[in-house]
Amino acid sequence: MTDLTRRTILGAGLLAGAGVLSSCGAPPTSECLQGEHQLDSGPAFTFPFIAPERPRQKRQVSLQGLAVSPDGRRIAAQEPWDRKLLGESETAGTTVWDTATGEILARFDDGMYDAVAWHPHDELLATATTSVVHISRPDGEVLWTLSGHRASTRWRSFDIKDLAFHPDGHQLASLSTDGTVRLWSLDGGTCTPSPVLRVRSGRPSSLAYTEDGSRIAVAVDGAGAQLWDPSSGERAETFDDCGREAMGIALDGQGRFVLGIGEEGRLQVVGQDGTCSPGTSTRITVPEFIATAPDGRIAVSGGKSRGLELWDADLTESSFIDLPEFIPDIGAPGELGRTAWGPDGTLYAVARWWGVIAWDGQGWRPFELP
Repeated sequence: MTDLTRRTILGAGLLAGAGVLSSCGAPPTSECLQGEHQLDSGPAFTFPFIAPERPRQKRQVSLQGLAVSPDGRRIAAQEPWDRKLLGESETAGTTVWDTATGEILARFDDGMYDAVAWHPHDELLATATTSVVHISRPDGEVLWTLSGHRASTRWRSFDIKDLAFHPDGHQLASLSTDGTVRLWSLDGGTCTPSPVLRVRSGRPSSLAYTEDGSRIAVAVDGAGAQLWDPSSGERAETFDDCGREAMGIALDGQGRFVLGIGEEGRLQVVGQDGTCSPGTSTRITVPEFIATAPDGRIAVSGGKSRGLELWDADLTESSFIDLPEFIPDIGAPGELGRTAWGPDGTLYAVARWWGVIAWDGQGWRPFELP
């Protein structure tokens, strides 16, 4: 496959110019393009043009993306583009592992290094880079290329930070720091752009569907939590009692949302009646990644933390799970990113230098590095 983030289609100069103009006016139009398309997602570096730190010899993965297959047998994460750019890796993009053995099953040079989501029923993956989304098979076949989110410029960068499938799998939501949540209808093997949720204040950071899929909850850094109607694209409700610096959000299995507030390291619960609890303090200073287990336990991570906090379903008791400082021949794991639960209750996470890791209740098991 080609690296979508480094190459552009014929006429890219015109597309780039259109992107600059669109950043000053209305957002670009959403499009579903059948198959794999090479689209310009913006420059590699933005102002002040600081090149990335040279990676260590152990290959890293992105802290943003992690998704477990519905049967729990596979897990997907993404290798950032900088290692390939520096000649230390042959691929940049999606990697799939066997959860039982920790061995790599497949690596794709698809240039996807932001968010990732697994379809709840079908053999489909949604993966994203800064402004482009792929709907693909786990074997790497790209079925659809989704465009519409703003591409980065040299003066401002954008990222697709979160992806989520509707519970019935017929819709995909992609959240970008460009201020939009774009919806895509996926039904009967077709793809159709759906309404665009336009967040007019703050910076969207995370999203989650309600259990019945009738609403989408969006955490907005600077504007708190909001509830949107995915059918009309209209905002249905704002949770004024919640903190404004909303970073992470997840459904808790009881019809409520758990909200991570970054301004003071706090977790709040949004009840079914829309009221927001006073909250409880968390040792994760920027609780941007929140994941709920099948039994209701809640994992919280983010903010370059060196571990994660594990809460019971009622957010009354918690324990902190540290990452090892150093293991011979492996080194230090680095900070912890997104977490995800398998259907059997296994907890997975991505660490800066260890890649994908699994928690067995006693210790961490590193997976094979790409």
